Amino acid sequence: MKNKYRNTDSIIKAGDLILTEQPFAFVLTSKEKGNRCDNCLEKGKVLKCSGCQFVHYCGRSCQKDAWNDHKWECANLKRVAPKVIPDAARMLAKIINRLARGDGHSHRAFYSATSFRMWKDLMSHYSDLKADKKRMDHFSTLCVVLFEFLKDISLPNTVELMGIYGRMVINSFTILDTDMNSIGTGIYLASSVVDHSCDPNAVATFDGKTINIRALKDLPCLDWDQIRISYIDLMNTPYERQTELLDNYYFLCQCERCMDDVQIRTVHAAKCLNVQCGNTVNIPWKKNCRLVRKPAMDSETEPVDTNDVIRCSECGTKYGEKHVEEFVRAMEITEQHLRDMKDASVAYVDICQYCLERQTSLHPLNVLRAQTLDHALDALVLVRLWESAQEIAEQLLPCFQYYYGDRHPLLGILHLKYGKILLYKMEVQKALKQFQCAEKIIKITHGDRHPLYREHLMPIMRQAMVESTHFN
Repeated sequence: MKNKYRNTDSIIKAGDLILTEQPFAFVLTSKEKGNRCDNCLEKGKVLKCSGCQFVHYCGRSCQKDAWNDHKWECANLKRVAPKVIPDAARMLAKIINRLARGDGHSHRAFYSATSFRMWKDLMSHYSDLKADKKRMDHFSTLCVVLFEFLKDISLPNTVELMGIYGRMVINSFTILDTDMNSIGTGIYLASSVVDHSCDPNAVATFDGKTINIRALKDLPCLDWDQIRISYIDLMNTPYERQTELLDNYYFLCQCERCMDDVQIRTVHAAKCLNVQCGNTVNIPWKKNCRLVRKPAMDSETEPVDTNDVIRCSECGTKYGEKHVEEFVRAMEITEQHLRDMKDASVAYVDICQYCLERQTSLHPLNVLRAQTLDHALDALVLVRLWESAQEIAEQLLPCFQYYYGDRHPLLGILHLKYGKILLYKMEVQKALKQFQCAEKIIKITHGDRHPLYREHLMPIMRQAMVESTHFN
């Protein structure tokens, strides 16, 4: 299937599909091995390839469609079995194979009638890679695997191979399922033309392995130089977002959202002790805690005088030593437990509850509190504690709206999830309201033909509508 693109000078409306593209190369994550088809990435009953016994397909059609890409890999996977090839090595091998044997060097991925991207157009960041010890160690490890895995292909020299590796790691997209969970990695040449912003005007979503880029805002025309998506999770401090982008993409983001003083004051804020105020109060809670990277701050960290009397800038309410200690302790406990849960496969209800009980001094939009609520909701839904899940979802919604914006897939999915909780509790009218909020967002971010909209949202929304008539 060829790329489909919007080629017009007319006004772009929020929700308009501006680019649809198939991957130049892709790989299903090993965590989904045996659960999803290695070709269409659909979840369901799959059967092993009779040759390599490693990849799986949902049917003969997908197996046939994938054969040109898989036939060289099949023999190599069979030869090295039972060794498991890491996902990054498989991806790199697929790219090398397409460049060596197929149309990799000549393939053109169009994003307009006259504009296209080729493999050579992708930036490799060669000099940045050479200075990046972590990635150079990763590259060296992959080279060892490739020399054993690709016996039938003459590998490029080290410089060329590093260029291929650089283009892969810098330009890869994480392929997401309908719940926005990672299920694979893909290279999309045309889509790689889109730059990053922490306040994006477009969004990339996936239908299987197909990437769809849609406008999130009304635009006067389609100017690809002005289209921005987010490369990262936005529910972090500006400093954490900037650091992730610098580490992974080698650029310092200084978009308006990163430099916004209001967000900088909010992300680690305490709430005002005056319940009528609602203002953010900034309390130093750990040494050299930086919330944003600014050019003037790169060489030194501005000292904070912890001896200053802390007052609310809005109403003047004073913070005593006890209140400061309570806030500092809550932040320290939360940071530690969030770090521990990040390394775990699931969030824990008791840990989240422990943190939340100690977060009474945190501002409702404090990012550590928001992240705790996010973990807590997932954990509570997993163990089917619907009453508690409802309370958490209610508190989480304004956090998602603040950090992700009013039109983001994760906000739409949260409304959908919250609606399901309410429907389970038979609070039908409230559930219907959440489904309607989800419908407005998902129609823009995914479109009304996407499985998330057609197969997940609309059936349960119709169910809520039917049940609401019974209760009226």
